[in-house]
Amino acid sequence: MNKVMKTIYLLMMLLIVNTCVAFAQSDDKNAQVYNWQTLDIGPAEDYSYALDLNSIKYDRNEDGSINKNIIIYQEKKTNNISMSTEFNYYTITKCKLNIEQTSICFGDESFYTKKDKFRWTDTPLYLTWITVSRDSIGGMRFIQIVEYARAHDDILTSRS
Repeated sequence: MNKVMKTIYLLMMLLIVNTCVAFAQSDDKNAQVYNWQTLDIGPAEDYSYALDLNSIKYDRNEDGSINKNIIIYQEKKTNNISMSTEFNYYTITKCKLNIEQTSICFGDESFYTKKDKFRWTDTPLYLTWITVSRDSIGGMRFIQIVEYARAHDDILTSRS
C-alpha cells in the first residue's frame, strides 16, 4: 500500500507541474508587443496617454474594402497622481476614431497594476460614438492620432 500511495502522490505532483507549465506557456503566447508613443495633452494632467504604434490600422467596410475614415488603435492611460495608492496603474483600451464625425468609440478596457500585472477587463454594455471637442484632452489625442495616420497611411493600409 505504501508504494501505491507514493505512486499516486508522484503522479499528482507531475500533473500539477505540467498544469503550471501549460499556463505559463499560454501567457507567453497571448503576450502582445507594444510600441507606445506618448500623446502630448499639455501640462497639469493627472493621466498620461500613449498610442500603440503596433496596433493602429484602418477599419474595413462590410464589403471588405478599407475604410480610411475609421482608425482602430489601442490607447494606454497611466495614472500619474503620486498621492494615489494606485500610482502608476494603467489601462489599455481598444478605441476607434471616426474622422468625418470627429468622434471616438471606446471598447474593452483592461486594467493593470504598476508592476504590469493584469487585473481585469471592463467591456462596455453598449458601444457609442462620442463627439470630441478640439480643445479638450480627447480632441488633442484625436488630432495627434489622425495626423499620425495621415503621415503613415501606407503602414495603416497594409495592416487593415
